[in-house]
Amino acid sequence: MKRRSGQGGTQPLGSVPPAAGSRSQSGDRSATNQAPRSGHTLARSPRPISPRASYSAQPPLNLRNVLDHSERSPAAGNGRRSFERSNPPSLALIQPQPRSLSPNVNRPDAARRPERPVALAPRPMGRSRSTPRRGRAHPPAPASPLLYATRLIILGVGIGAIVGTSLSVWNPTIRAQDTTAASLAASPTPAPSPTPTPGFRGDLVPANPSSAIMKLRLGQPIAPLTTTLQSLVAQTGLSAGVFVVDLDTGDYVDLNGSTVYPAASTIKTPILVAFLQDVDRQRVRLDESLTLQTIDITDGSGEIQFMEVGSQLSALDTATKMITISDNTATNMVIHKLGGLTALNSRFRDWGMSHTVLNNLLADLQGTNTTSARDLSLLLTAVSQGDLLSLRSRDRLLDIMRSTVNNNLLAATLGPDAKIAHKTGNIDSLSGDSGIVDMPNGKRYVITALVQRAGDAGSAAQLIQQISQATYQYFAQPPAVAIPPNVPDSTANPDTAPSSQDSSASDPAQQPTL
Repeated sequence: MKRRSGQGGTQPLGSVPPAAGSRSQSGDRSATNQAPRSGHTLARSPRPISPRASYSAQPPLNLRNVLDHSERSPAAGNGRRSFERSNPPSLALIQPQPRSLSPNVNRPDAARRPERPVALAPRPMGRSRSTPRRGRAHPPAPASPLLYATRLIILGVGIGAIVGTSLSVWNPTIRAQDTTAASLAASPTPAPSPTPTPGFRGDLVPANPSSAIMKLRLGQPIAPLTTTLQSLVAQTGLSAGVFVVDLDTGDYVDLNGSTVYPAASTIKTPILVAFLQDVDRQRVRLDESLTLQTIDITDGSGEIQFMEVGSQLSALDTATKMITISDNTATNMVIHKLGGLTALNSRFRDWGMSHTVLNNLLADLQGTNTTSARDLSLLLTAVSQGDLLSLRSRDRLLDIMRSTVNNNLLAATLGPDAKIAHKTGNIDSLSGDSGIVDMPNGKRYVITALVQRAGDAGSAAQLIQQISQATYQYFAQPPAVAIPPNVPDSTANPDTAPSSQDSSASDPAQQPTL
């Protein structure tokens, strides 16, 4: 049942509002009325404060406390039945109170309500395990060596990445290549070659090629061959210079070998040696291009003279045409590539070729360029022994000279299986040929024949062929074997030993052949 209040409001029967500033028997703090009720308006606190805004000595507000408050209220009547007839208790704001050391101090119901056991106290929320407890601060644990090592590795990888990126941007390889190319273009002298592997004999340039011919030691004169050649020259009445060297023994034939003759095209042999020397020294590349200039073009033998000015040929092709088809224009191109006439004459003197001089470019139809049979033969002897050129350049020289087209002089009267690497020369006043001959029996020798003539080319060529044939036949003979005399054994019984006359008569097949 409800009753009407004197002020027009309604309130439940059996419910008495608590007085201001009083506490309930259950120990809960009720809301304090700041002003009397007026009409239907309930006076509230001008500044509501949240229950969680401050700490209180009372236990936390929950459903159990609300039920306890309702059951222990003095206006509850007969307990449970009175609670069911009354309205549900409302949650009132809790005014903040100063926190006391004990929750039961100065409380009127302290004797009536025992203190809650510690085991039922709620567990504080919101604290993580990583949060250190107050009053128990511990010093940080020292870092392990593994952590320091990991940091160093990460730092090293980072520095390496930065340095690698910087080097890739700078790109020192390209800069080094550009610097090397610029240095090669500025100076024709190449950098020294790397040191070969110890114990391996590389194909190296001779240490002192200038003194190769001067240090050349010859053997003994070959008297029988010298006599034969002298008789051949005397029969023709021509002036001839012949020089032959046995490359196995060093024995030689010198027939007017130091007489100076017009060189004609035989002077192209020392020019080829100088060209290959510059190839060994990396001053000339075999695949580089040589440009045909107006000053190089000349008449005489060869085919490059018919090409247009400005045409380009490789250095190896130009030097090959100089020998194989005796191209005079190609010879002039090589002379200019090697530094000119003066530079070549200086190199010829360093080699010991005192009679070989280049006075004019090719074609030298007047015979102003000079040489001698001795100079040409000793030059080929030094090349064959590897004194002036590397082994590689020596083999290239032999291959080029074996391809000579004109085989009408020394090569005409050789045996069918013989090979010759040579260079011929023919002008109105001279016919000549110089080369290295390889025989089927393994013999190798050098021969040079220069014949001066006065317009009769047939007799000069015929004399050179006879000289070549006589020399080839001499070296083709088997060496003579000395047969020791038949000396009887003095220890044998003279009665049983047959006499030499009886043995020769009884067995003619056992007679020695003389």
